[in-house]
Amino acid sequence: MLKTKKNTYIILAIILLLIVLLWQLKFKNSNSSLAYDFAVTDTASITKIFIVDLKGESITLDRMENNWQINNRYKVRNNAMHIILKTIKNISVQRPVPESSYNRVIKDLATNGVKIEIYQNLNKKPTKTYTIGNNTADHTGTYMLLENQEQPYIMHIIGFNGIMGPRYGLQGQEVNSIIWRDKNIFNLNAKGIISITLINERGQDSSFTLKNEDGNLLLFNNQKKEVKAQQEALFTYLNLFQNINCETFKQESVRAKLEESKKLYALIVAHQNGVDSLIIYQMRDKDRPKTEAEKYTVERMYATLNSGDVMLIQNYVFNKLLITIDELKGE
Repeated sequence: MLKTKKNTYIILAIILLLIVLLWQLKFKNSNSSLAYDFAVTDTASITKIFIVDLKGESITLDRMENNWQINNRYKVRNNAMHIILKTIKNISVQRPVPESSYNRVIKDLATNGVKIEIYQNLNKKPTKTYTIGNNTADHTGTYMLLENQEQPYIMHIIGFNGIMGPRYGLQGQEVNSIIWRDKNIFNLNAKGIISITLINERGQDSSFTLKNEDGNLLLFNNQKKEVKAQQEALFTYLNLFQNINCETFKQESVRAKLEESKKLYALIVAHQNGVDSLIIYQMRDKDRPKTEAEKYTVERMYATLNSGDVMLIQNYVFNKLLITIDELKGE
């Protein structure tokens, strides 16, 4: 009887060992370093990042001489670029996807995944390609799969408690080019400003032009007649044109609303690098009483810079620029 039990234990041990061996063989390829080697440690060599979702929306981030550009058109926000490069460098495996969740995760990656391609040293072929899926239920990791591999992994960054998608600029499982764009409108040194013209469409008499003639500042009214003003006040105004940003960019469909909106201002700034023209429109009908919700929201206006994309600007950011000639004169 004892001998029979001993034999049974031996058989069970052998069966258990075979199960472990079969499991290891099953994931031999996927558990190789290739299967979980997501990180690119040398981010200085990255010259392009391509991101595309399953709806066909895509962006290309290209390293230029002094900055990054999105779709060869717009400057990328420095903070957004810093985050994605840091993520690409530090991303690591939290744990493999368990067998019980394997089919579900693979299906999700195939139907909702966002593809990332990373290019280094101006090579035409990506050195790293992977798909980003949904997040774990506890929102501490994100499902990801390297190209040509079978085993997906739950990825995270050590020391960061959160999901990966937003760090790649994703909104859910969608690509949105707007959130990557640099929001800066004016960032000018006072000495580099040649002239500023502010046209107030609601009161032409308050419009003015300020000219900088080698440090001598001159103020003109809307009739192009010079008026007296203190140099200190004019220099203070010039110095306001630093780090002026919009809130966000809007989809092209919003442009049609500008035809129905009242034009409020034209702000034309000539500087060493050219001329920028900011046209500002009323966003909310001022004759209509505010709703309860609107009482607690920031006042905004529509604007276009050099007839380009429609953006939202906040009143409290621009009110210091949209002043009257009397304010500059000190009256």
